[in-house]
Amino acid sequence: MHSLLRRARSALFLSALVGAVALPGTADAAAGLYLQLGLGYAAYSGTKLVTVEDEGRAGDFPLESNDPACCAEPGLGTQLRFGFSILGFGGPEFGFVGTGWSSFSGGAGHIGGGVRGFPLKFIGLFGLDTSELPIDMSIGVLFGYSLVGQDFAYTGTFWDVDFSVEYKLASFLSAGLKLDVVLGSYDNFGYTSYKNDRGRCLDGVTMDQSGANGGIIAKSEADGQCTGNGPSTTLITPQVVFTFHFDILDV
Repeated sequence: MHSLLRRARSALFLSALVGAVALPGTADAAAGLYLQLGLGYAAYSGTKLVTVEDEGRAGDFPLESNDPACCAEPGLGTQLRFGFSILGFGGPEFGFVGTGWSSFSGGAGHIGGGVRGFPLKFIGLFGLDTSELPIDMSIGVLFGYSLVGQDFAYTGTFWDVDFSVEYKLASFLSAGLKLDVVLGSYDNFGYTSYKNDRGRCLDGVTMDQSGANGGIIAKSEADGQCTGNGPSTTLITPQVVFTFHFDILDV
């Protein structure tokens, strides 16, 4: 008899555990803190973002195979997001979007802050009950600092707009697909040595070679030697994302 009771309790516990993991959560799971991890593909387009030097020439000359010269090779995309959703409607978010290429000899990072909104929660305000849907959607916007480089490096700012659709695996976990469009605007200076703060001004679609010492100058705000336009790029990165939800107000 005792053996049967123990087996029954064990079966009930196992059923509850499997149900908590396997059954989808509700839309309210979007409320509170969340941490999102993503992995996928990333590709650049744009102008002037030359990242590889011409190995056939001495003096850190850029390899420009097309006109206007751009861009870094396609590669692996990744991201990390941390935010707080107020009552499931949305809220502030901090994030990082990165990519690496050529066996990670080159890479880029975009880090900043912004906001995220959950449209299904707003639709619920108009009488449509979305609380039991096993999916959720979100739209996010980030603004911040960018660093990209390989043989040459560039710094600047970016705007990121993304759209995601996720399936709720449990009350604390969802998974889905996300598309980020990162619009980068970079300074008109290309680093030939980022750690030594040295490089060249960008002139037109090339790096200016007419300055002293082959166009290499010391980078500082006081130099004021760069007058051309910097690179302008678009990074497209579709990714698979996993979001962990932590509702700290659910006590």
